[in-house]
Amino acid sequence: MPTKKTRYRPDLSTLDNVAAEVGKIYRLMRNAEIPVNDGSKYCYVLREMFSMMEKIKTVRSIEELEAQIAMLKEGQTHVGNDDEIAEIAEGLQ
Repeated sequence: MPTKKTRYRPDLSTLDNVAAEVGKIYRLMRNAEIPVNDGSKYCYVLREMFSMMEKIKTVRSIEELEAQIAMLKEGQTHVGNDDEIAEIAEGLQ
């Protein structure tokens, strides 16, 4: 009876994991374990994923900062701890 081939499913849920996967693919290409043509295609997709994840992270950070600024403008002083508030205030200057 033939054995079922298991699929390789890397965890690509973080920027670090995507970057690590690119490194793995590079090493596989260098060692001629996968064709360079295939590896290049995989790396292209991973680069696009990385870029999208980076943009999402940046947008979320901006939205969070905007919400904190709005709270500060409304007079709420407890947006976060004092260090976070000082950091936001420095960014506004």
